[in-house]
Amino acid sequence: MKKALVLSLVIVFGLGIAAFAGPVSGSWTNVITIDPDATPIISGFSSELTVDYTVGGWTFGSTAIFNLDAFDNLFFTADGALGAFSFKSVLDFEPETPQFVFWGNAGSISLGGMELYAITSIYNFAQVQTPDIGIGWQVGGSGSAGNVTITGNIRFNMPDYSYYIWAYGYDWFLGKMAYVSCGSWVKPYGGWKVQTDSCTAAFSGADFYIEFPFSCLDVMINPSFSCTNGFDAFNIELYNFDLGLSWLSLAEVDIAFDVTSKTVDTYIGLNLGETTCITPYISLVGNGTTIEGITLNALLLEYSFNGVTFKAGEIFDNNWYSYLAPDGGGYNYAFTTSGGLTLSDYYPGCVIDVDYDEYFGFVIDGDSCCGGAFSVYMYNWFDTSETSFFGWQETTAGIDVGIGSNTTISFDLSLMNDGVDWFTFDIEFTW
Repeated sequence: MKKALVLSLVIVFGLGIAAFAGPVSGSWTNVITIDPDATPIISGFSSELTVDYTVGGWTFGSTAIFNLDAFDNLFFTADGALGAFSFKSVLDFEPETPQFVFWGNAGSISLGGMELYAITSIYNFAQVQTPDIGIGWQVGGSGSAGNVTITGNIRFNMPDYSYYIWAYGYDWFLGKMAYVSCGSWVKPYGGWKVQTDSCTAAFSGADFYIEFPFSCLDVMINPSFSCTNGFDAFNIELYNFDLGLSWLSLAEVDIAFDVTSKTVDTYIGLNLGETTCITPYISLVGNGTTIEGITLNALLLEYSFNGVTFKAGEIFDNNWYSYLAPDGGGYNYAFTTSGGLTLSDYYPGCVIDVDYDEYFGFVIDGDSCCGGAFSVYMYNWFDTSETSFFGWQETTAGIDVGIGSNTTISFDLSLMNDGVDWFTFDIEFTW
């Protein structure tokens, strides 16, 4: 009965918003997963309704997420500007409990050649109806004087993600309040969580990044401070080396000083030439500055002709280096559901199966009726260590058909050795 009520609420709510949708924009996506061997046969359901309303340069939005059992999540967002200031806010609730989860706010301004920002977070550590609240905030910015750029970040009861803000930018960090990764919501990204369940936002740390060119390379200096140690470290990063070798690169040298020690890390990589349809993944094998060999870890093939894309891949060794790790460590890679490669330890939701080491498939794109488009795909997955027929383990296939410009219907399925594993129906409306 509870599931029937949830489904009924989704349909009534979604159709009501869609009917009213003249002055607003949004989307409504519904996915039903059927497992023939499960009881009940409908093993999964998700419905995501997003509505945005724009007025006076501001966009106010709401995203409601339902699953098979409950009204799972509700986001409210606001994004806009007041004069020279730009703002963004995300408010997150879980209605089933019900509970408040997270409220993040950010503001920025360009002032006299400097980009300044302030960020604040309120986070519920308890994740139950009785809250356990912590609050934190941070300020930062960057500016340039000639060929010297200085970036700073000061934190109060918030974790240190200043390196990511420096490397990828404030806008990248802003997009991590709440976002979708491999079909699942992340809310919020770790850098937006606060450190302790306290409403007294005590000093956590400060980092500064000073960049400038020096002779034939670039230099970044990073003094780091924290409430734990006072002075944490003085880091120097040297990069953009020219070794004079077309096939070998010294990506960077990191030198870190603290009050008791100094460490030096080198990151050496291969320069691979441009390829037409085959992408090799090759790594150096070694420890520290010692190179012991070169390993071919994987090959991906992708070739498109007349609306058809052929794809194939082979993983020879799923653990390899993206650079020479000083500690001799590596990274585990696996195929994504669409035939790419990803870090399986960091993005498990993106992986088809960590044991699959070979695949081939195709994707066909074209125009459908009534102004829409269609896409058909099929991937065959293998585990060559298994004794099954050619090591075949699974076939995934699907079709997306656009009906007009604002409706898309999708069907996806998985076939295993013992028959149909699951299949899904998906319908999406946009307006």
